[in-house]
Amino acid sequence: MATLEEDLTHLNFQYLMLFRECARSNAMEAAWRFGVDPEVVSQVADLSLEIIKEQAAINRAVISLLPLGNHPISAAAYAALLVHDSLNQAGQHE
Repeated sequence: MATLEEDLTHLNFQYLMLFRECARSNAMEAAWRFGVDPEVVSQVADLSLEIIKEQAAINRAVISLLPLGNHPISAAAYAALLVHDSLNQAGQHE
């Protein structure tokens, strides 16, 4: 049976990898989805696999959970998501 530390390391690793991939594909979406500043998104996008493994093993949760319910987003963040989505759809039709 896995220990709490192993489970937390695995969860942190998966979260950071997902965050990095989202940051690399769409920085504005990553800022909105993960609730961080664009500067943090840029830093995470540049993380190496070794650094992600090191950060995942700190035995503290790197995830910040939001309470359940509706969460308003800024108009700028919503607009950026719409623009990104429409550009992706236009690229798929070419």
